[in-house]
Amino acid sequence: MKKISNIDKIKAASILEKQINLSLNIPLTDLELHPIRLVQASKSLIGLNLDKPNEKLIKFTSIYLESFNNPHYDFNLNSSDDLNPVVTIYDLENAFFNKDKELALRLFHQLKLVSSEVHILEYLIEISLKQSGKSFLSIWSLYRSILFLSNKDSNRFINLATDIILSDDFEDTSTSGQVININDVINYELSFYSIDLYAHLLEAYNSDLIRLSKIRVLITSFITRKFKNCKANKFNMDNEVFFPDLLISGRKELLHFLETKNIIELNPDLIMLLDSIRAIFRFLDNQNHKIVCFHFENILEDLNV
Repeated sequence: MKKISNIDKIKAASILEKQINLSLNIPLTDLELHPIRLVQASKSLIGLNLDKPNEKLIKFTSIYLESFNNPHYDFNLNSSDDLNPVVTIYDLENAFFNKDKELALRLFHQLKLVSSEVHILEYLIEISLKQSGKSFLSIWSLYRSILFLSNKDSNRFINLATDIILSDDFEDTSTSGQVININDVINYELSFYSIDLYAHLLEAYNSDLIRLSKIRVLITSFITRKFKNCKANKFNMDNEVFFPDLLISGRKELLHFLETKNIIELNPDLIMLLDSIRAIFRFLDNQNHKIVCFHFENILEDLNV
């Protein structure tokens, strides 16, 4: 890998675009290991200080991408002359529900003729929120990454998006009992996976989406399904936090935490944890930040960082 040095925000943006495009080209073999989530997490953390883009994150992500030697996706989707007179998100959702990849790709091709890339990606967010949650994390990363690109050609993400949705399973979306307020989830016991999921649900809930009203309803239902059996955390709020600068300075302190690590100490889980804490700090009130710090400490210990 070429040495990366003395980069400014323009060069950093160019490198990040290249990393996103490389990720879109890598076939999905393992949902948790695909680089699209790492690239998006790194991009969000780098965005905390654009005056001095974090070169360590850029370098680590480049090394991670180089580890993938899989065959590339074919972006030249075959178009069909037999266009449906009307095609909707529900047709696409049914194709995914029936695990019909060929039909899903064909419907994607037809949707992109009448919908923008952003609309298509927001459809996918809705569909993912009816699944177990694994697809949502990757689809949300894909959505955020595509928005960053100067060229949002949908052919470049359709293959990966299709495989992400097909890798997950649909769930019963009906809920009963008391609805859980999204801001209250921080008061539960949260594992690495659940805080990762919660952080990006919170981020999506507070984002400027075209289909936000529909997506918020689905997020509220999803939150209630996924967190209704969680126990309250047992943090003693009188205790001091282990990272007081994080509590005082907020999200930018996460970059200082990274600077204490050698590049060989970095791993995708740590970077995605830092990105989760970034999102929660941004969208939760300051009064909850001490609880966020306690969660961060607990999960770091579990990750043996």
